[in-house]
Amino acid sequence: MTGIEQARQSRAAVITDAPGTPTLQVLHQLFDRLHSEGIRYCHWKSNEHLQASFTGATDVDVLFDRRAIVPLTRILGESNFKRFVVRPGRGYPGIEDYVGFDAATGVLTHLHVHYQLTLGEKFLKGHRLPWEEVYLDTRVWNPEFGLYMADPHVELVALLVRAVLKLRARDALLEAAGTPYMRGGMRRELTWLQQRVERRRLLEIGAQLVGEPAARLLPQLAEQAPPSVRRLRAFGRLVRPSLDEFRLFATSDAIRQMATRELRVVWWKVRNWYHGAPTKSTRTLPHGGLTVAILGADGSGKSTLTAALAEWLSREVAVVTTYGGSGKGSATLPRRLLQSLGAFRRSLIGSKRSAAAEPVRVEPGARRPATRPSLARAVWVLALARERRQRARDARRARGLGMIVLSDRLPQTQFPGWNDGPRLVPWLENGSAALRAAARREQAAFRLAEMTPPDIVLKLHVSSEVATRRKPETPAEQLRTGIDMVRRLRFPPTTRVVELDAELPLPEVVLAAKRAIWEVI
Repeated sequence: MTGIEQARQSRAAVITDAPGTPTLQVLHQLFDRLHSEGIRYCHWKSNEHLQASFTGATDVDVLFDRRAIVPLTRILGESNFKRFVVRPGRGYPGIEDYVGFDAATGVLTHLHVHYQLTLGEKFLKGHRLPWEEVYLDTRVWNPEFGLYMADPHVELVALLVRAVLKLRARDALLEAAGTPYMRGGMRRELTWLQQRVERRRLLEIGAQLVGEPAARLLPQLAEQAPPSVRRLRAFGRLVRPSLDEFRLFATSDAIRQMATRELRVVWWKVRNWYHGAPTKSTRTLPHGGLTVAILGADGSGKSTLTAALAEWLSREVAVVTTYGGSGKGSATLPRRLLQSLGAFRRSLIGSKRSAAAEPVRVEPGARRPATRPSLARAVWVLALARERRQRARDARRARGLGMIVLSDRLPQTQFPGWNDGPRLVPWLENGSAALRAAARREQAAFRLAEMTPPDIVLKLHVSSEVATRRKPETPAEQLRTGIDMVRRLRFPPTTRVVELDAELPLPEVVLAAKRAIWEVI
């Protein structure tokens, strides 16, 4: 039986055994291609949780024969994988990042493509160990998932070496306080490997990789669960002389880079937490980012879909979300103050009008009649225009840096006064000098927003009956007008427009949106 036939049989068994968590076909198809084209590879670490990797819960780490770079790049492209790059200062030599999309489930999988074994300290990976051929020559077949993985003896030696290289002074203090160094995923991997190694073979592989003196400690370390920091340091004292020959940085440079990278990561996490950003990844598109606009009438599910897409992408890709409307939740401090003052004024005079314009009965596409010109309204619109200019700049910069921008709603000039269109158009020629200046200022903000049209627009369509049921507080006439305007919005030829039936169950709408976005990434 050929390798590819074994893989197909194994795939069927995995899917049958775990119907609740189906494995990703995009990964099975990739490994089928690797087998059929004779690409040497090895899933080199974390083989204990292959099930999690094959369902998209964790990354996939595969070591490839560097002589296969050209055909491998072609195979990955043909297998629905796309290359991403990490931000400067976060990547490591000899490692590339590919993200695959499973069209059946909409799940993303992150593939680390290793051409060399770059490993070591956290935030640095300051060693390149020349063990690639040992991994590829000793790899073993995994019949459950239909792929080649590392020999458990080789993987165990590498795990202990990685544990030694990551040791810090703080780890001894934590262990003294009752927190073992090898815990969580590292401990599970150790336990899994301990059950799959035998002493003679471990000594043989260990001598080949780290030398006989260090190899003699391996059986004892493999029997402990888990080994203490003291024993790992004893192993490290024997193995470090050989490892130091393969260091990528001098000691002072390594310390500086580790500290710098760690501080950058901490700052990045704090900043994202403060701004409420969904970004969990810094990976960007090497060929430039893209802007995705989600449009629809009230009740179509724009915000729900935007949140779902941000959660889906942000685990693997750098994502920025923006808002094209004028809702209170998106207002900056100046506009919030104006809205509070307006609400206070209305409470004093007993007005029942809201901050938004009252719904009026107009023909779809007609210009909304201007309200009584007032300086207060002009100031509010200018505050909104200022927000829109800043959002447009931020979105353009993020796109230029290779990020994916998700825009909930989009400023447009086709229907002034409606659906996030300009509000001061009637005052361009008929207002006072101050109001005409305010209207021109607003127009400038819309022109800036339209300088970079979205790459893809997702139009969510619902019937007026469904919209009324979802948004009973909104007048039916206003909902019908909004539905019609969304259908009539037009975009440049460079923008791909995807029409989605938002009355379908939410999982189906989300999956259709994911497929559309992946096609243009």
